Amino acid sequence: MATMSPEERAKLYAAQGCLVRAVVMYRKLVETEPTAENLSMLAALYMEEGLHEEAQALYLRVVQLEAAKTAPAGGRQ
Repeated sequence: MATMSPEERAKLYAAQGCLVRAVVMYRKLVETEPTAENLSMLAALYMEEGLHEEAQALYLRVVQLEAAKTAPAGGRQ
């Protein structure tokens, strides 16, 4: 059996309803790979757990990441 990546393991835990394990995995992923997808997944798990303020902070980070990708080089639009 092939070894699963941390992201695959986190997705599996979430799909199985093991939310605490999924949150732990996504927290580690966000530390090493703070992608919009990882941040969004962790935020969604936080929402399921009722941690709305934490989820909101992560969603804000997603918006900031995406805005930085679309901002023109050299400053403001």
